[in-house]
Amino acid sequence: MPSQLIPMVSKESVRLFTLMLKDIDDNAYQLLRAATIPIDINEANNRDYQYLPESALKNLMEVLSKSMSEDKLGVVFWRSCKENFIPYFLSKLGGPKTLKEALDEFSNVVNQESSGATVYVQEAGNSYWLVREKNGVDEPWFQFAEMFSVLFLCELLRSLTDGIWRPSRIGVRSKYSEPFTKLPSLDFAQFFTERPATAVEIPKSLINTPVDVPASALTQKTPVDLNQVEQGGFLDEFKLAIYPYLPVGKLPIKLAAEILRMNVRTLQRRLKSENVVYKALIEEMVFEQVCEILSTTEYAITDIATKFGYSDSPHFIRSFKRIYGITPKQYRLQNKVSS
Repeated sequence: MPSQLIPMVSKESVRLFTLMLKDIDDNAYQLLRAATIPIDINEANNRDYQYLPESALKNLMEVLSKSMSEDKLGVVFWRSCKENFIPYFLSKLGGPKTLKEALDEFSNVVNQESSGATVYVQEAGNSYWLVREKNGVDEPWFQFAEMFSVLFLCELLRSLTDGIWRPSRIGVRSKYSEPFTKLPSLDFAQFFTERPATAVEIPKSLINTPVDVPASALTQKTPVDLNQVEQGGFLDEFKLAIYPYLPVGKLPIKLAAEILRMNVRTLQRRLKSENVVYKALIEEMVFEQVCEILSTTEYAITDIATKFGYSDSPHFIRSFKRIYGITPKQYRLQNKVSS
């Protein structure tokens, strides 16, 4: 997979992770802010975006790890895998196939869920391995993300084989095995540390086992093609990553850099290389979203102005007119979409 400056992860994956915050505090508002996750992510009628920068998930891992012990975090991860993540990913598979075919399909799903990790099946020696490649082993969030990934891969294999598969040998990139040996349901697994990738062993006798995942009845939206975003360069990556945060209004570049876990000067340099001025780009993106709201809803102009960080309607109207040559009200009259 090409290296991205701004790796992305699906909004739904992040949302499922945020459900773990309830184990810390029923009012997760401050925790979401600390993790730089949009506070409307769990609202039923929230905005239409599909991805968040992976940095938000890294921040969330750090928030979780600072808020509970490793033992409790392992239990929370395990329960979340069984109750939330496994059903979600199985819903994207479906139909009779072999275990190998199901895992190959799962790998394709992961590519749409995250551009920062790669999962695949590899044959080595007398076994197959379900492998996860991920950079960042020396960063604070990595061990906790790997703990979650090991549990997730194991629970996925258990689910696909109706409990026939049992964890035996597991390779991890982390230096220490102790955090992993304490994870729920992995008491009898043997861990190998400082491996080049995270990998879970699958006996050859199981790889062609028939599995039948019930097809999902859910209608799934066609996802943004992350490969095309990568090919579009940094500017396309930046716009996709920062879109969920536009209701912050005049998003300061310092806050944007913090959200992306990026140095301000690095962000400025990358945008300059694209011949883009940060302030002008954010204003353009904000008003593109404003135009969509004007043409598809009946929200009051005052409410829209407030939503996007304008302290008064006259300022908002002047800014809109400067860009489009007409007022928001006139734009709505000319572009209203019939329901």
